[in-house]
Amino acid sequence: MGCPVSAKNTLDHNYLYLAEKLGVSIFPETEVIGVRPSNGNYEVMARRSTGVLHPKKTFQARGIVFSGGVMGSVPLLMKCKQEGWLPNVSDRLGDYVRTNSESILTVDSADKSVDWNDQIAITSGIYPDKSTHIEIVRYNKGSDVLFGLLTVLTDGGGQIPRQLRLLGNVIRHPLQFLKALWLPGQAARNSVLLVMQSDENYLNFEYKRRWWRLGSHSVTSTVPPGQERVRSYIPVANEAARLMAKRMKGHPKTMWSEALLNGPTTAHILGGCAMAESPDKGVVNFSGEIFGYPNLYVADGSVVPANLAVNPSLTITALSEYIMSQVPSKTS
Repeated sequence: MGCPVSAKNTLDHNYLYLAEKLGVSIFPETEVIGVRPSNGNYEVMARRSTGVLHPKKTFQARGIVFSGGVMGSVPLLMKCKQEGWLPNVSDRLGDYVRTNSESILTVDSADKSVDWNDQIAITSGIYPDKSTHIEIVRYNKGSDVLFGLLTVLTDGGGQIPRQLRLLGNVIRHPLQFLKALWLPGQAARNSVLLVMQSDENYLNFEYKRRWWRLGSHSVTSTVPPGQERVRSYIPVANEAARLMAKRMKGHPKTMWSEALLNGPTTAHILGGCAMAESPDKGVVNFSGEIFGYPNLYVADGSVVPANLAVNPSLTITALSEYIMSQVPSKTS
């Protein structure tokens, strides 16, 4: 199959030139909307993702690799199962979606004598306990928009709702609160604490019609029966942020979604098409092939079956390389 690409800059034009020389098909700005078996192969249904009319196309392929991540591969497969195109995909599809048990905090430094940024992105990490890993992450100057997601550090737990704790912190630290609202220059001052845990927790995805989408289907997350809610407050994370703030002569901050909504945050969503030994436990086998559908593979973070407590990028890369090594060689 080809690849979606929009030739809007020099790099894209070079990509198109290379694809032409190699004889690779390019389908500009194309979105895959379905896959189904067809005469021993598979038919890929797609449409143009830009414009008003969104004209549709179909393509034939011997095999397909889904590699859109949890928020791409899982909803697409759910749609294929719902529409009856791939009805035998395991009922475990959408189960065991994991947040890597994460919390994201930052420290906003007032010490202008130190250049906190313009270094390598991920500098170091520590293990404050056996299940928790904290990485220090930095953004280059000018990368400020992300920091609009943060406000004054707010603890959770106990009998006092976290929203009231946030309000109290805003009243006690109005200058910190207002400073967090002003985005320019934040990347140059802030260091991110990416906190990850290997604790066993997960969500399930549901694919249902929603009234707010005028009856169209969409994916939402639910807490499985008998499963504890994924934690949005990790005490050791807040403790580390406070210690860092003292060291950096600044103040710690937490995500709005965690402090205001008491909801977990993740930069590394995993699972939903978990690897397993059988379809009653997962969606793909240990070669990444979807149970019941030869030559349909999933190669992205959705096959990861556990919280890793580390940045999963290398794990996903290694798994994807392994899965691709299991694809049979092309026969005439």
